[in-house]
Amino acid sequence: MKPEFTMQHIGINGKDRQEAVEIVTLFSSIFDLELRTEKKGSPFAGACIEAMAGNGPGTHGHIAFYTPDMEAAIKYLEEKGVPVNHGSAKRNEDGSIYVIYLQNEIAGFAIQLINK
Repeated sequence: MKPEFTMQHIGINGKDRQEAVEIVTLFSSIFDLELRTEKKGSPFAGACIEAMAGNGPGTHGHIAFYTPDMEAAIKYLEEKGVPVNHGSAKRNEDGSIYVIYLQNEIAGFAIQLINK
């Protein structure tokens, strides 16, 4: 059975925090998106544009997909021959994975799977 995948956001790489804030501020002003630039975490324009300070994964950034069942999603992708970067996994206290990246970029973007 195919797991559910929903695109969640695009992360754009910036060289530092100042550039990251400038990126989301521009998107926010153009599209009237809520600007979130608090010190903790990456700045966002709405829920769909994240700017990474100091260049995050991917040449240009990342595209994040939500899946409600991370284990099933990883199994499904690997069975399709899509390599998953298990070294990138971030885990909850119970050991379950809540973030992982695919091994290969697509068009200069890392592909992130999240389950929060």
